[in-house]
Amino acid sequence: MEHYYKHHKHYRKLQNTARTKRRHKSKWALIKYKGDKCEHCKVSFTWPGVYEFHHTDPSEKDFSISDALDRNIGALSKHPEILEELDKCLMLCANCHRIEHARLRGDLDE
Repeated sequence: MEHYYKHHKHYRKLQNTARTKRRHKSKWALIKYKGDKCEHCKVSFTWPGVYEFHHTDPSEKDFSISDALDRNIGALSKHPEILEELDKCLMLCANCHRIEHARLRGDLDE
């Protein structure tokens, strides 16, 4: 235990790196499931951070998709609860997601 406390920063860095890699891998699996492009502008991006999941009916939201990314989503078929939640969402790029919320608030002239 003394070794761990002495090298805590090193082990913490390893944990954070592993978590980041796991989240990116999980998010790519969800992106592929949703079609690999923004559902509004139809653009496909190479960085997973561009994509966001928008619940079309917030009253039916059971959990946030971003919370599910901490699970190791290797095979989506093993996680039907995530797929069910994902089917309640639109996959949007960050710009389209902001526009969608502005539209819902009534801030846009349509």
